[in-house]
Amino acid sequence: MAWELAASTLGAPYDTMDELAKTFTETGVTKIEVAVGDEMKFTMTSTDDELKTMRDELAEKANVSIFSVDSRVQVCNPDRTEDELLESLEHCLHMADVLGAQYVRVFPTAPLDPCWTPDRLPGLALPDGQNLAGISKRGAAIIVKALPLADKLGVQPLLETHDSHTNGERNAMIHAEIDRLAPGNRVGSIWDLAHPWRVGEDPVTTFEYIGQYIANGRGLVQIKDCAFPGDQTPVLQGTGRVPLAKCCRLLKNGGYTGPLSLEWERRWYPEVAPLKDALVAAQNAIDNLPLDAQLA
Repeated sequence: MAWELAASTLGAPYDTMDELAKTFTETGVTKIEVAVGDEMKFTMTSTDDELKTMRDELAEKANVSIFSVDSRVQVCNPDRTEDELLESLEHCLHMADVLGAQYVRVFPTAPLDPCWTPDRLPGLALPDGQNLAGISKRGAAIIVKALPLADKLGVQPLLETHDSHTNGERNAMIHAEIDRLAPGNRVGSIWDLAHPWRVGEDPVTTFEYIGQYIANGRGLVQIKDCAFPGDQTPVLQGTGRVPLAKCCRLLKNGGYTGPLSLEWERRWYPEVAPLKDALVAAQNAIDNLPLDAQLA
C-alpha cells in the first residue's frame, strides 16, 4: 500500500475555493494543510463563521478535510514578545479547532547570520547575551504556556525542521526543554525531508533525533524536492535529489503512518508549475517507491 498524499494550500495561494476543490478532486487529495497569511484566504482575522464556511465548502465540493494549520508563529523570534507569540499561537490553536484540524505548524525562526547559505547549517545573529540554547528554551517555554489550551482543544503544536532549527539535532533541542517543563506532552515535529538533508544531516541522524516526535500520530512529514542542496527552488517530486525512498524506509520502520504532505512552495516561487502538476508528480513518486519503502 502506498503512502497517502496530502497537500498544503501554499501551492495554490491565490486560487479560489472552486479552483482548489477542482485541483484536489482531480488529484484525489482529501487531506490538506491550510496556510495562514494576510494575503491568503485563511487569515489571522478570519472569523469563525468564515473559517467554517471555507471548511464546509472544501468538504462539500472535494471531500477534503483540513488536518493542519500552517501558522507562521515564530517561537524563537526575539523581535516579538513572549506574550505576543503566545497570543498568536493560542489564536491559531483556536482556528485549528474551528477548522477541525489536529495540528498547528510552528516555526523556530531565530535570526540567521546574514552570510547564511541554504546548503549550510545556519549561524545565528542573536542579540547580545543570547545563544542557541537560550533561544531554544525561550521557544519551548512559549509552546508550554499554550499547552493547557492545546490539550483542552485536542490540537497539537508541531515544530518544523526549518530556518534556525533546520535539522533534527536543533529541532530536538527545543523538544528536550518542552519535555523537561511538561513531561508527557504531545508536542510533535514536522520533518520537512528537504531541510535537514540540504544542510548535511543524514536522514538516519534526523530520525534518531526526532523520530519519537513524529511517530504514532505525534507529528507529520512534509515532502519536497530540489535539484541541489544550495538551491531551494522546488522541482517536481522525483526529479531532484532529496532521498525520498531512504526517508520512507526510516518512517515505515519507525512507526510513522501519517500522510506525506507535499509542500509545493508556489507562494514563494511563483514561476514553478501549478499545484496540480506537482501533486501528480508527487503521487507518481510515491507509487514508484521500492516495496521496502512502501507503507505496507
